[in-house]
Amino acid sequence: MPRENLEGQGMEHVRKWSLGLTAFRLRRDGGFHLFKFSLMIPCCVAISVVSGHGLADAFLKPVAAQEVVTPPPVSEEATRKTAASEETQPAGSPKVPAGPVIQLQPLDEPAVPLTPKTPRTPAEEKQAEALAWFMSGSLFESRLEWKRAYTAYQRAAELDPGSAETYRKLMQIALIQEQPAQAMSWAMKVVDLDPADFEVLHTLAAGMAAQQKGAEAIKFLEQAANSPTLDPLSNWAIRLQRDLAILYLATGDIPKAADKYELLLKVFKKPDEFKLDPRFRNELMNDPRTGAERVAQVLLDAERVAPAREALELAVKTGKASRGNVNFYQAKLLLLEGKPAEALVELQKYIDAQRQSKGREAYELLSQILSRSGLEGELIDRLTAIAEKDQRNSTLQFFLAEKLTDRGDYEKAEKIYEASLKGSRDLKGYLGLSRLYRKQKVADKLLDTLGRGLSQAPPDGVDEIEAEFESVAKDRELVGLVIDAGRRQATAEPRELTFEEAYLVAKLASQGEQIDAAIEFFRKAKEIAPDRGGIVLSDLAEMLLKADRYADAAQVLEEALEEPAMADRKPNLLFQLSQAREMNGNTEGALEAIDQAIRLIPQAAVLQFQKGWIYYHSRNFEKAIAQFETVLRDFPGETRIVRQCQFSLSNIYVMQGDIPRGEAILEKVLEEDPEDISVNNDLGYLYADQGKNLEKAEKMIRKAVAAEPENAAYLDSLGWVLFKLGKYEEALSPLEKAAEMRTGGDGTIYEHLGDAYDKLGRAADAQKAWAKAMEKSRAERLPDEKLLKRLEEKLGTAAKPKEEAKPQGSKQEGAKPEGGKPQGVEPTS
Repeated sequence: MPRENLEGQGMEHVRKWSLGLTAFRLRRDGGFHLFKFSLMIPCCVAISVVSGHGLADAFLKPVAAQEVVTPPPVSEEATRKTAASEETQPAGSPKVPAGPVIQLQPLDEPAVPLTPKTPRTPAEEKQAEALAWFMSGSLFESRLEWKRAYTAYQRAAELDPGSAETYRKLMQIALIQEQPAQAMSWAMKVVDLDPADFEVLHTLAAGMAAQQKGAEAIKFLEQAANSPTLDPLSNWAIRLQRDLAILYLATGDIPKAADKYELLLKVFKKPDEFKLDPRFRNELMNDPRTGAERVAQVLLDAERVAPAREALELAVKTGKASRGNVNFYQAKLLLLEGKPAEALVELQKYIDAQRQSKGREAYELLSQILSRSGLEGELIDRLTAIAEKDQRNSTLQFFLAEKLTDRGDYEKAEKIYEASLKGSRDLKGYLGLSRLYRKQKVADKLLDTLGRGLSQAPPDGVDEIEAEFESVAKDRELVGLVIDAGRRQATAEPRELTFEEAYLVAKLASQGEQIDAAIEFFRKAKEIAPDRGGIVLSDLAEMLLKADRYADAAQVLEEALEEPAMADRKPNLLFQLSQAREMNGNTEGALEAIDQAIRLIPQAAVLQFQKGWIYYHSRNFEKAIAQFETVLRDFPGETRIVRQCQFSLSNIYVMQGDIPRGEAILEKVLEEDPEDISVNNDLGYLYADQGKNLEKAEKMIRKAVAAEPENAAYLDSLGWVLFKLGKYEEALSPLEKAAEMRTGGDGTIYEHLGDAYDKLGRAADAQKAWAKAMEKSRAERLPDEKLLKRLEEKLGTAAKPKEEAKPQGSKQEGAKPEGGKPQGVEPTS
């Protein structure tokens, strides 16, 4: 936000004053109560605290060029008394200055300027001024004047950047003002200064969870839970453990979730061992995410039989579990105890009651029990009998149809799906039917089914549809059949192709890398439903960007920006447009687009980073460094963006020849987060390229490859460090794989591959790889001249012995000028 003018005329005058004011406060009984201020703070703060108005109001508003801020009016009587006191005051006593003095009321003692025996140091002056602004912020906060309070606290933070309390205030106001990004930024500053502040760490975790960043949320919660200032038996401690339980479960870490839920079980069973507010304990018991039934469920999933049984008994005792669910849990317990026959009896009680609360899980449990009993052949017959009695249970019907599909009984399965979908229109039914037609390669019915499913899909069903798309897209023959079916429906009279079907064909063609067909059907979808054209164009542009068709992508994005329905997505579109233009060689246009996006959302860290990346990609390193440093300063809480800036800065310094500086940045990142796979790759590659720390570099790079085995940059790094270790044969496999990948195969990778071939005496293969490297490098908009020179030398001397290769520049995955869009960064609005 724009900062108000905090340096009005008159500020320097009042800064030099301290107070020894005597004032009166009205008592409840109507009398007066004498009190003194003795804080060494500017008059503007102290007077405002007493009177509710005064100089603080003046100093925290814009001051015109000719406006002079003056102290409160002084009475003539006070002036005469001051003059008289100067004549009569004893020698050595502090003198009251001649002229006007500051008084709140005629009977008050005048404020006397302090002349300390030992003058303050500049640091002490700065500290005092910071305190003054903090007090001003407190005053405005008490009045609910959030903007003015925020401005004052910001000034206090600038003067005293080591005050965690000031950053806490800024965080709180940012949350009140619904500025989550700024709140997270201030929170990060708090925990940098006070890593044990578990309340602020909890706020950071909540912010990360809201952004779907589960791993980072867990990291902050774990730090909070381990705070040395936290009483492990307190409400706060258990609250943190509860949130960890929920997050571990949401991220699929069942063992860790079970540990936390087992602690909650102890809280329920032995409340006297904890210092919990009874209301909080009841909240835990009544919350379906943490109650006894959920505890039992998680412990069963973790196969912890004894505590699961305790939790289930508690749920029954407290009335927190239905009888039907208890039968289901009892069946799971008995199966875990190796008693499948007894488990079947308990599960049958659940099934006979025609309960649906456990959904598909109940029928999967039936399958497990029968398998453990040696009766797996009875599953379909049992399911058929159950389904005949419970025909409204669509989950059961779909499960049976799925098993029939697996057995190849397509006709029966199709009838069950179609009959159930008449009543429920459940997405899972459409997906099951799609799977059936996919197995049979029936393109027309497959397209119709997926189209109907897409039109019925709830927002949380998108991932399931995407998964089915991917399954279809893997079958290139089937994709071709679906495209043909779409064309037939599009040309039929009347047209049979719906918007959903056209959109689906476009997405399938895109995933099958049939770009021209995808463009054709995206355009058909826009033609069928012009009111949804903006979304279609956005998806089309994204596909073109991925296909490296940047000029076409830019044109489509410019078209999308004209769509009225896309007004709220304008920042996203401008972000993509800046990417397309820069990759197409139009740096000026890219900067114009990203500046326009920044004007719309100035506090979006990803947009500020993108501007730096454009400078970086266009080799304007001076401006890139300045922009990345600005992002690091202004958005310390945006961990992902901060990392991208650090990787980019490191790469710039390496490319400029300042390898130690680039290396130091990465070593600092590694120290902060040893598990970050990007820094393990980037720093490992940098070590390898210099021929140092090679064993350590190999371990680091292997960690990155293990996390992302299909990442071409990581595979190249692995091949290069093995090459440097003299393991030429072993280096060949990752280098060849990286070169063949669509996301790999740049000049550097082919150069490394050629070097490995050359060391193995395969001169002809080396020549081919280096020639390919030359071709790739020359095709880049800004070719690496050093790389080209090395390749020219190698192509002329392939069969001659060569000295050990010298450092060849950075091959960092996080960001490289010749690469595509910044890794791991998405536009936000």
